[in-house]
Amino acid sequence: MSEEINATVSTESTETVDTQGNVDTVQEEKHERTFTRAEIGKMLSAERSKWEAEQEAKENEAKKLAKMNADEKQKYQLDQREQELADREKAIARKELTAEAKTMLSERGLPVELVSVVDLSNAEAVAESVGSIQKTWEDAVQKGVSERMKGSAPIKTAPQQSTGLSKAQFFQMSHSEKAALKQSNPELYNSFLN
Repeated sequence: MSEEINATVSTESTETVDTQGNVDTVQEEKHERTFTRAEIGKMLSAERSKWEAEQEAKENEAKKLAKMNADEKQKYQLDQREQELADREKAIARKELTAEAKTMLSERGLPVELVSVVDLSNAEAVAESVGSIQKTWEDAVQKGVSERMKGSAPIKTAPQQSTGLSKAQFFQMSHSEKAALKQSNPELYNSFLN
């Protein structure tokens, strides 16, 4: 018999939009999610596997340190600290380059979201990448503008008869000529009368 246990988890999410130091809006949302026994089992199993991997790594580290003499331990620990510092420096440098790239993008009138495609390996790469993005962006905008400006071909209208008849000439015509004009072209005749 398949037995299911429904667990309900309620979470609250607070979203704060902060513009120029002022809190504009605060929204609270409540989400409910129901989990089955199988889903809970999978989540617990994944967390346990993760914890076991961490413990195994710590044990291996302890075994490695136990095999070393005092000088080797000190050198190994120093190397580990240097590696941690190097990793932190890389993370800080990446954050700084990201901030610089966002500044460059906004100064050039480009969307800041394009920072995800900027090469953040070093300052020169950032400058080159932003320049390339700007050129590509401008080309795309120009192409879009050109497409919009094309429009459709002008509508052709039926050719109108050009009689070359002026209002003064119309009034100099005889009564029979005016009658003939009214018979052949009533629109032109009415235009002279109005």
